[in-house]
Amino acid sequence: MRFDIRHTDFMNSFLPYRPHPLLRSGHLQTILVGLICGERPAYNAKPIRVATEDGENLIVHEELGPALSTDAPLVVLVHGLGGDHRSPYLQRLAPQLRRAGFNVWRVDLRGCGSGFEHAWKPANAGSSQDLATILCAAETCLPHIPIHLVGFSLSGNIVLKLLGELSCDPGKLSSRPVNLSSALAVAPPADLHDCADNMDRLSRRAYSWYYLKLLGQQVQLKRSRWERWQQMPPNRHSNHGAQLSDLLDSMARNQRPLVSGPAARGTIEFLAALYKSAMTGQPVTRGSIAPGDPFYERMCGP
Repeated sequence: MRFDIRHTDFMNSFLPYRPHPLLRSGHLQTILVGLICGERPAYNAKPIRVATEDGENLIVHEELGPALSTDAPLVVLVHGLGGDHRSPYLQRLAPQLRRAGFNVWRVDLRGCGSGFEHAWKPANAGSSQDLATILCAAETCLPHIPIHLVGFSLSGNIVLKLLGELSCDPGKLSSRPVNLSSALAVAPPADLHDCADNMDRLSRRAYSWYYLKLLGQQVQLKRSRWERWQQMPPNRHSNHGAQLSDLLDSMARNQRPLVSGPAARGTIEFLAALYKSAMTGQPVTRGSIAPGDPFYERMCGP
C-alpha cells in the first residue's frame, strides 16, 4: 500500500484561517469552544461491536439517516485523549458527513465511552492494531467502498503510526485493511515529549490540570469496575523522598524494595558506559567495564 501525499496542494485548497476580531487569543478560542459547543444533534446511530484479537471488544457507532447509495464512501472518526463518540466535535461532524452522502463510523477507543464495559485495557498512542481491526471490520460490513480515516489529537498519532506500518512494516499488523483511501491526522501531538513539556508551561498549566483531573476520574471508574485495575498499586509521586521512604519501609518489613541493588547497578553501569563512550569516542558494550577499568571506580575515568 502506498500513500501519495501532496502537502502543498492540500494546504492550498483551504482558505486562510481568520479568527473573529474579538477572539484572536488561542486560549480564548479554546475555552469558548469548550463552553459553547455549538449544535450537538441528538444521538442517532447504531452501535457495532468489533472483537479484538486479544479477546476484548471495541465499539463503533454507525450514523443513521436517509438511505445512501451502495457505493457511498465511509468516514471513520476517532476521538482524542479523554474523549469518546460523544465528544462535541464528533457529534457535530458525524451528522454533517451523513447528510453529505457519507457512511460514518464514530469509534470508541478501547475502554472508552460505550466500550467501557467491553475492555479493561486502556487505549494509548500505540493502538494502531485496534484501528486496523476496525478498518477490516468496516471492509466486511461495507465491502468494496473507499474508507477515509480521521484521527483527532492523540488518535492522530495512532493514525500516523498505522500509516507507517502499512507502508513500511506490514508484517507488524495481524490484520491489514486494503480499502483505505485517505487518512487525516488533526492536530496530532507527534512529539509527545515536547508536547508534554509545552503543556507544563505556566501559560498552559490549566490544560494540563484539566487532562490530569479527567484521566484521574477515568482511572477511578476503571478501578470500580475492573478487578485488574483494583490490583494496581495507587499512584505515588517518584522523588528521592518517596524512594528513600520505600527503601526504609521495605527494610522494616524485611522485604526486597521496589528498586534494589541489582536494578540500581544496571543503571549505574549504563551511565558509566555513557561517560566512557563520550570521553573515549569508542562504543562501550554491556559488561565491559570491570574491575581494573578506570571508569569502574569513578565516572570521570582516569
